[in-house]
Amino acid sequence: MTNFRAENILNEILRLTDERYLNRLIDKPIEKAAFEFEFKEIHPVTHQTFTSVTTQFVRYIYRGALPVPKKLSFAQARAETIAILEDTYQNVDNKGYYAAYLDASNEKSGLEFVLAHIAESIAFTERAKHLRWAYARLMDPWQWQERCLIAEILRDRWKHFLPPQIKDFSPAQLANQLPEWISTLHATDNIVKKLLNPETPF
Repeated sequence: MTNFRAENILNEILRLTDERYLNRLIDKPIEKAAFEFEFKEIHPVTHQTFTSVTTQFVRYIYRGALPVPKKLSFAQARAETIAILEDTYQNVDNKGYYAAYLDASNEKSGLEFVLAHIAESIAFTERAKHLRWAYARLMDPWQWQERCLIAEILRDRWKHFLPPQIKDFSPAQLANQLPEWISTLHATDNIVKKLLNPETPF
């Protein structure tokens, strides 16, 4: 494998995992869909209302805002909603789907808060899926020489920003941690840009 090919692979990985790219591809469409979603506000929020609104919300997001849209039946979307809340929702006293329902029914704007949480959770999951896809598509886990070349290019390109202990690592020592290293470099790059330009979002 040539350095030229390794450079091309690295540049494509950096493009596909860049924060601004992820924001345009995933975050913004989900935020837009969440903002546009309309539902009839009913007080108090019953369990039936909560199930209906959150399920329709997930269907709406999946159908129109994901990089790869999904058409879910009501039953599929309800199961997906329950899974999302069971895995990710937590308040001071409890966690899971029932905790989300209690917040939606007892708190002012509680239902809107739960919907915002669902949207954020979907975006987080889609980002993780996209990153796994990008690395799997571009880096063959069995091509050790390729991974070492990419690690060497990364180390040399960012040597001025790396701590001394990382600078002394050989490419072979860094090759197995490329996704984590690239993620760290993106975060460092974003912080530097934020310091140089306060209008740059974190």
